[in-house]
Amino acid sequence: MAYTPAFSAQFAKPLLMQAIALIQRDQAAAMAVVNSALKPINEFHVGRGARTALPWITLVADGPRFIPNDDLLYREGDVALAVEIDVGEFDQEVAQLSAHDYVRVVDIILTTAGTNRKPSLLDWMTSLPVVHEMAPSGMTTPNAAGTVKDVKVQSHRYTVADVDGYDAPIVRGTLNVLVHLIEK
Repeated sequence: MAYTPAFSAQFAKPLLMQAIALIQRDQAAAMAVVNSALKPINEFHVGRGARTALPWITLVADGPRFIPNDDLLYREGDVALAVEIDVGEFDQEVAQLSAHDYVRVVDIILTTAGTNRKPSLLDWMTSLPVVHEMAPSGMTTPNAAGTVKDVKVQSHRYTVADVDGYDAPIVRGTLNVLVHLIEK
């Protein structure tokens, strides 16, 4: 008898690439709303590394954390995404203000793609074009249709960061995003 898994168990990994694809797709429109003088974000990473250009986005997924239940027909849980944006400018004040603008840009993108209003959560479950070494096909492989139930930005945080190779002030803005999923 052929092996048939009960669940696809894709929860966290596809969300990282979907977030990158959404930011790549929508950043110009969101920057036009927030601050049209912002430089495009071209550096997207799912792990830490030496910064080669700024602004720089690092995405990290924690989870899923499953909600305990006794129903073996579905799994329900949350994935926490941390989206860190490193911004460097010639002085601390400009870096701080730019970091706030970049965080607003990413917040607008992720919450617009993740609401039950228009556009719908389908953006999180639809294959999208992406430019990233972890997607050699140039397309994302999203979570299955109907699995992403909610996407909420939970916080914005800011800190001064020490980054190797940069003498200029670096401000790191972090968005904490909670994605609720159900897999049947």
